[in-house]
Amino acid sequence: MIEIISDEAFERVKLILHGVPNGAEKALYGIISRATTTIKKVSLQGITTVYDIKPGAIKENTAIKLKTQKADGGVVGTIHYSGVRIPLYRFAVSPKQPRQGATVRARQRRDRAMTVFQNAFVARMRSGHVGIFERDTRRRTPISEIMAVSTAQMAADSGVMRKAEEAAQETIVKRTEHEIHRILQGFGVR
Repeated sequence: MIEIISDEAFERVKLILHGVPNGAEKALYGIISRATTTIKKVSLQGITTVYDIKPGAIKENTAIKLKTQKADGGVVGTIHYSGVRIPLYRFAVSPKQPRQGATVRARQRRDRAMTVFQNAFVARMRSGHVGIFERDTRRRTPISEIMAVSTAQMAADSGVMRKAEEAAQETIVKRTEHEIHRILQGFGVR
């Protein structure tokens, strides 16, 4: 979990905007909303720098929900990643197209070497789906696709999380002054 606002910033906003009805709450809502958007952007960038996957593959296999809401006298921002495990084929793979007899190599993280899969092959299914499959005659379905990690698991990586938290804190510092000034000027207050 990423804490994206400090108690000092919260108290400062409340102190400056105490005379404006719901001013502190509206300012905090704007700050937190922008910080969660920043976390989403930076975490996706971080995932593509740590993991060998393209942003499009992440977006088509994941639902990312941003939510900002009132809670216990304050405002809370949450980011929820949901989705299935991404097929290994969407990461760095060799060969990219089906070739009979070719040795399949793949990797998920950029800092690791390619792994050789002895009993795997790249194939195109009748539906048009291309993936890395393996044959196992001991199972009821003898051919199964090899899957990798999900986006939620990639976003939980310590390096990705640290970069997202740093970016969120920078956004909070920048947006606090902006939101206070905006509320004092009469914008966003009804």
